[in-house]
Amino acid sequence: MAKQPQRRPNAPAPSASRRPASPAPSARKPASKDRFAWLFRKDEPFLFGRRNFIVMGAGLLLVVLGLIAMSGGHMPDPNTWDTNLIYSPRRITLAPMLMVAGFIVVAIGIFLKPDNNASATSNTPPTA
Repeated sequence: MAKQPQRRPNAPAPSASRRPASPAPSARKPASKDRFAWLFRKDEPFLFGRRNFIVMGAGLLLVVLGLIAMSGGHMPDPNTWDTNLIYSPRRITLAPMLMVAGFIVVAIGIFLKPDNNASATSNTPPTA
């Protein structure tokens, strides 16, 4: 039998589990109807203004139009292969241009500054 190395004198003895003892479980808070109140807070304005959302929606519409232009139908005859249908200028040139333009418009919509009048009205507290 192999000889085991000696333990250091200050080292604690190994325990069965290495995890520290956890405190006693606390009683759970009862579910309240204000659980998701942080999601619908009215005191903080939106990060984007109305103009931002309109521009981002237009960019998303361009991306979707590019995907529709890139999608294709089917071959009229399953026994023949028509390269003019697959490699048409609509699918090779127009659709990628629409999609790239859509991504650029979405990025512009993200970086636009929000409307000043919309953020100013939402920052003022309501008067009673």
